[in-house]
Amino acid sequence: MLAARLYGAKDLRVEEMPEPEPGQGEVKIRVAYAGICGTDVHEYFETPRATHEPNPLTGATLPQTLGHEFAGTVVACGEGVDRVAPGARVCVRPIRTCGVCPRCAAGLSHLCTALAAIGVTAPGGGLAQYVVVPADAVYRLPDGLSLEQGALVEPMAVGLNAVERAGVTDGGSALVTGAGAVGMGALFALRAHGVHDVLVVEPSPSRRAAARRHGARVLDPSAVDVVEQVMSHTRGRGVDAAIECSGRPEALDAAIRCVAARAPVVMVALYSGPVAIDASVVRLAELALLGCEAYPDGVFERVIEHMAAGHYPTDGWLDHIPLGDTLAGLHDVRDGRRVKVLVDIPADNGS
Repeated sequence: MLAARLYGAKDLRVEEMPEPEPGQGEVKIRVAYAGICGTDVHEYFETPRATHEPNPLTGATLPQTLGHEFAGTVVACGEGVDRVAPGARVCVRPIRTCGVCPRCAAGLSHLCTALAAIGVTAPGGGLAQYVVVPADAVYRLPDGLSLEQGALVEPMAVGLNAVERAGVTDGGSALVTGAGAVGMGALFALRAHGVHDVLVVEPSPSRRAAARRHGARVLDPSAVDVVEQVMSHTRGRGVDAAIECSGRPEALDAAIRCVAARAPVVMVALYSGPVAIDASVVRLAELALLGCEAYPDGVFERVIEHMAAGHYPTDGWLDHIPLGDTLAGLHDVRDGRRVKVLVDIPADNGS
């Protein structure tokens, strides 16, 4: 089968590899779509987390098939699997946990100290024609949800977790910095929660257009003073919450200065290094700076429910590319030319 394999920083190869078969408690999926994520961008352009040393939890090492956002059809099940059967359309929750560390024991398995992810630091990966995953990682898609939407459940779960961490109530206001896939997911989740006064900060024209299309008030940080605009819009009060999805230090600084007193700033973005903040602004307004990692149990199910209710439209922000163009897709996502890229996985090597 064909797969996009990461051999090291800036070394990605679409190549033939053996087709996997499921073992006990596993399912084999014929992948239809796989998303390119900001994590994939970091893995390719920076030092991969799947290093030459096997991952202590999963044993994964380079080369690693990328792709942790994907959906497809179950084609085979290993012994003991009763969660799904061949023919089921599914998406995959890629995170793998140890189950024994203090965080797992406290019900915070998504914060596991040995956290790994299929397509990053666990064997397999959705940028391949077939993948084998543990049966407990698959979630059946209800009738009416497409496999395209299924491939979006994982990044939308990240955005929904950020919104739930923020705790904005119906009728409130919010600022989202960055209109990539997670930022769009936060926008959709906010609207699903009754928050319609949403300002989105984004330098990319195409991403601003996507956010505007879906009801956000957009701000170009290269053209306006974001803090001034937000404070004017809220009559000096500030927004009820900010969700930082860009990974840019200046965006985090603006978010901290744009929220109301005692409001939360949720940091969901990946940062390439340490980021300085003005602690005096945080102290004087008694702000809450909240980290946000992956998604706890239950979030995948809630995203699927919101999707079935029509809260995650796909028009105007998705682009499709063939598997052979994965490298170009990584560049496009990094450079902000596209909002979200889905890779169409071919049915056979000749298509």
